[in-house]
Amino acid sequence: MQLITEQQLSVASAKAIFNRLKKIVPIFKPKEFLQKNDLQLQSTGLSRPKISYCRILAERIISKDLSFRVVHKMNDEELKKELCKIKGIGAWTAECYMLASLQRRDIWPVKDVGLQVAIQRIKNLKSRPTEKEMVMLAAEWQPYRSIVANALWASYD
Repeated sequence: MQLITEQQLSVASAKAIFNRLKKIVPIFKPKEFLQKNDLQLQSTGLSRPKISYCRILAERIISKDLSFRVVHKMNDEELKKELCKIKGIGAWTAECYMLASLQRRDIWPVKDVGLQVAIQRIKNLKSRPTEKEMVMLAAEWQPYRSIVANALWASYD
């Protein structure tokens, strides 16, 4: 749910929203999240679509349609494909989940603006690299792109 909160927001905005969310859902479990109404969740700064996506995710977890024990055993591509079946979870969210939560070693979220800006800075590019350029620029860092991504995020934040 934290990654859904972070989608398309600055690090500071996402952190502020998630901190407010933790105040109204102190025991951060799907059941507790679902007990909050939309007005309570909107008061944290969550948008209506993100509330909907978080509810869908919480329901999938509760119903066991999403089993973390099963998906954690999948390879990177299978896991990404499985997570992207859930409304509100796209490639960026799936990749960031694999990188941050599962500590997979070779994840490279090419759609991440922070990474694009960091690459632009260290490579002295005139503009942010495209997704295709991000793949090409990171090829030399395989199979350790997750380490590079974390270092670049730290330099960007």
